[in-house]
Amino acid sequence: MSASGGLINRLGYAKARFLLLGAGLVLLLLVAGVMYLRGVDKIEVGATLLFIPVFIAFVLGGLKGGVGAGVGAALAYTALRYPAIKAVGAEQFAGLIASRSVGFLAFGTIGGWATKQLEASLTKLELYDQIDDATGLYNARSFAEDLDLEMSRSTRYQTLFSITLVDVPVSALAGMSRRAQKGLLAELGRLLRDSVRTVDRAAHAVDGDRHRFAVVLPETGNDGAEIFTNRLADNMGKFIREKSGAKEEVAPLYRRAATFPGDDEFVAELKEEFKEIDRREHPEAAAAGEDNR
Repeated sequence: MSASGGLINRLGYAKARFLLLGAGLVLLLLVAGVMYLRGVDKIEVGATLLFIPVFIAFVLGGLKGGVGAGVGAALAYTALRYPAIKAVGAEQFAGLIASRSVGFLAFGTIGGWATKQLEASLTKLELYDQIDDATGLYNARSFAEDLDLEMSRSTRYQTLFSITLVDVPVSALAGMSRRAQKGLLAELGRLLRDSVRTVDRAAHAVDGDRHRFAVVLPETGNDGAEIFTNRLADNMGKFIREKSGAKEEVAPLYRRAATFPGDDEFVAELKEEFKEIDRREHPEAAAAGEDNR
């Protein structure tokens, strides 16, 4: 994925749309301002400004909004030219009005279509996105899918797997600046990646007032999972205290190890919790995923 594509994907469609809207409005106003300063006919400057409502309409309303606003802009331009038409006749302005009208309609139609394509593409990117931006670990959707896969595999082949769960309260990072919190989460992600095997899959998600770090441990029994979970939670707590500069010990982090089969109910509930986190974070992608099923 390109750097710009990654940025837009991280922003999500709603924020990307308003970023596009702001940039487009600034550009159109600059063009109109330059035309005015160069002494261009004021009606033509006004015609350039008429592209603004068309632009807003197709960004916010898609194809229908763009076409409707294009028609409205064409009528408005004709109205601006009406006094001159009345004075010297329509023949003098027919070509100009026609070309302007085609321009407004084309701008609204093509812009509306492009906006719809952008929305569909970003929704698709969100639907298949598996990486958590804050930590570089897998995200809530990927973790839930991994649990689905491992549960099915365990049932079919009579194997087992375990999971590790460590919750970090958001309040544990409250004394840090936003930039420092961002850096700490990225470092926690690296710490966790360095602590797991190649076959293990570590994930992170934010659920209200807690950061949830979870790891799927294939072919791992309960004893091994308990040892790994306690060691990981202790190391994470120590790391947070050192990086945050806290004067007091960080309260022991919530930790839980579970094995499937055995802790079937807990694993199933955790899967649903991470699915719900994903639905809250990516509602449009979640809806698209339901439609695809």
